[in-house]
Amino acid sequence: MRLILIVLLIYAVFSFIMRYVVPNMMRKYVNDFQKQFTGQNQNSQQEQKIKKEGEVSITYVEKDKNKTNNADDADYVDYEEIK
Repeated sequence: MRLILIVLLIYAVFSFIMRYVVPNMMRKYVNDFQKQFTGQNQNSQQEQKIKKEGEVSITYVEKDKNKTNNADDADYVDYEEIK
């Protein structure tokens, strides 16, 4: 009898959480994400409005010097053909 009551209590708490708490958390998460996205979109639109028509802008992205691969840095592997 005690086990049945415990199982029913756990089921009631779980169903309450899944029905009321989780949807509210998801709604808040989606609203925050939507506000962040629209804020970024408005910033990029404002930057585009500042530029004159036909104006070219180049943004320089600095690459890490350690990650560049040169042909001289490659290892040479000697092999023999086996017949």
